[in-house]
Amino acid sequence: MADNNEIETEEQMSRNNIADLLRTAMMEKDYKEVRRLCGEVPEDLLQINSIYDDTVLHMAAHSKQNDLVLYLLNMIPEDHNHQLSNIKNTDGNTILHEVAADDAMEDAAEELLKRDADLLTASNELGEKPIFCAARYGQSQMFVFLANKMGLEKLSPEESKPHLRRNDGTTVLHVSMATECFGLALFIAQSYPYLIEQRDQSSMTALQYLACNPTAFRKGKTQIRRGFIELLNKSKFEVQKGLAKLLSSIWKKNDRDTLQELVRLLVEKDTSWEVNINSQAMSPGESDKKPEIEECSSKLSQKKGQNSEESSFNKDKDKKSNENALFLATMSNIQEIVQEVLNFRPQALKHTNKEGMNILHVAIVYRHIYIFNMVIEHELLSRRLLSASDDEGNSVLHMVSQKRKSEASEKMQSHALQLRDELLLFEKVKSASKNLITNPLNKDNKTAEELFAAANERLHHDAKEWLMRTTENCTILSVFIATVAFAAVYTVPGGPNQNTGIPILYSKPFFLVFVLADVISLTLALSSVGIFLSILTSAFPLEDFKIYLFKKLIQGIICLVLSVSMMAVAFGAAIVLIMTDSPQNVVWSVVAFLPVPIFFLSYSPLRSAVLGPCLEWFKIFILDFLVVVFVVVVLLCYALVSIIQLFFKALGWTVGGAISTLCRIWIWIWGIFFKSESDTESSQQGEAPLRHSDV
Repeated sequence: MADNNEIETEEQMSRNNIADLLRTAMMEKDYKEVRRLCGEVPEDLLQINSIYDDTVLHMAAHSKQNDLVLYLLNMIPEDHNHQLSNIKNTDGNTILHEVAADDAMEDAAEELLKRDADLLTASNELGEKPIFCAARYGQSQMFVFLANKMGLEKLSPEESKPHLRRNDGTTVLHVSMATECFGLALFIAQSYPYLIEQRDQSSMTALQYLACNPTAFRKGKTQIRRGFIELLNKSKFEVQKGLAKLLSSIWKKNDRDTLQELVRLLVEKDTSWEVNINSQAMSPGESDKKPEIEECSSKLSQKKGQNSEESSFNKDKDKKSNENALFLATMSNIQEIVQEVLNFRPQALKHTNKEGMNILHVAIVYRHIYIFNMVIEHELLSRRLLSASDDEGNSVLHMVSQKRKSEASEKMQSHALQLRDELLLFEKVKSASKNLITNPLNKDNKTAEELFAAANERLHHDAKEWLMRTTENCTILSVFIATVAFAAVYTVPGGPNQNTGIPILYSKPFFLVFVLADVISLTLALSSVGIFLSILTSAFPLEDFKIYLFKKLIQGIICLVLSVSMMAVAFGAAIVLIMTDSPQNVVWSVVAFLPVPIFFLSYSPLRSAVLGPCLEWFKIFILDFLVVVFVVVVLLCYALVSIIQLFFKALGWTVGGAISTLCRIWIWIWGIFFKSESDTESSQQGEAPLRHSDV
């Protein structure tokens, strides 16, 4: 008896050692060793072999080893096949759940279903079936394979829904949206359209989830980085199209088309539009109960306190399920969804949220100006939206004074630039709605201008401080450059002649370059000092932050940049004068003027600030010059033709007479030339017999 116990103990120890070796081999991906070890104990293939209750088959499937899974399945006796659907890990996943996570495991899935068909409908702890795992991992081929095996197309919607969703109500369409597997999501939406209207535990449809995912629509796009000077030079809201269109071609066209087709299908079939969000459209029974509800809520607020009431209200207000897909897309700045709504469901624009705001209110609050422009382009739709007010009596112009906190974290701009953008937005909205606003006062008896000034009072103060600091620093630099340029006149290259005081290198060509560059540098530096002083002495009114102050700042910085560039040119000319005897020395010329392009090209915003206006001026000049040249050429041709006609008229010629006269002159010249040639040939023929007779 003791010998039997010892033998069993040794066998158990041997199995434990083999199990440890199996785990090590699986972790090291030594699958040959796994096959060898499994061959020693084939009866333990379905035994737990990890802290997560995984078997060797679980681990092989999780490692996506299709051949290894098939090899191990062939080692399992047939009388153990019925156990496959009952073997689960701590997550409740069967072997088929792990196999469904990869399209390459389709052969293994086929073999598993041959051995135990119950695997197809086995659920894990979350209520997910293997087909749900295939959707979560975006495995389209595996999803179609399992759907065909389950015969979902032959089932009614009520019969197939339990297979396509888990316990919390999340469907395969929801999870494919969450994992951004839009190709599979489009297939699911087309094959099982009844899932489009399904809501999960958060009462969200698939379209609402997609409307909360702006990153999915930004693939292939680029956020064009603006430099400091480029931001200063911005005088109105614009959309960068050239570079963005070029880089968006990197994103596969099929992916874009798939996502666009998915959005179109969801917008057409989604039922979240039917949810009446407008508080004014309540049913009669609900409207009658509204005073009772308000009275009860007031009593509860007296018992629980004002703070608890506000927190619960804010929590309910911030729920995304309270907003339809149009409002969520507007908040997320997903222009594609908004455009499809405008195309297929324009009636959705009349919806308002619980605060009484329409889509234009929301677009302004979240500072999504492109969506605002997109909506107001439809004049028939936008007239009512622009004239509408929210529950607090705020018009679209009042909304400019409001901004969501999330917007501040997206754009890290200086205070002056933020204030400039706010002013430009206020001007844009005012120009769009000035003839449509019915009541200029809200419920607090404040106009939009008063509310805007009060809301941006702190920003105005910070913008003033920022602009003063920037201008002071630029003024110090300009004065320093002017000092250096002024001192350079008294220390000319080569020094002056001690007798006459005239510079020794006065006759050199580069000496003129040095003098001109130094004078221009000093002039520009002093000009920038004057411009910066005009900014410092300004009263900084709110309206000046829109254009005037930034225009002055741009002018001062451009003068400062050009002054530094001219100083570098003067430096290069001085080096050439000192180090070379001949201006043809190319090496020294290149080395001497190297600081100029380095400075000019080292900071792209400065380059664009200088080259941008210069190129625009150059283009305007070229166009005007070409127009002037064309006009001058046309006038000269007209004058020449007129002079010729007057000349012909003075001779009494008509056009036909002039042509006939020219033809006669030409024939006369041609006849004289032809006659001279014939006389020469005849004379040569008459002389030839005489010479022969003489011989």
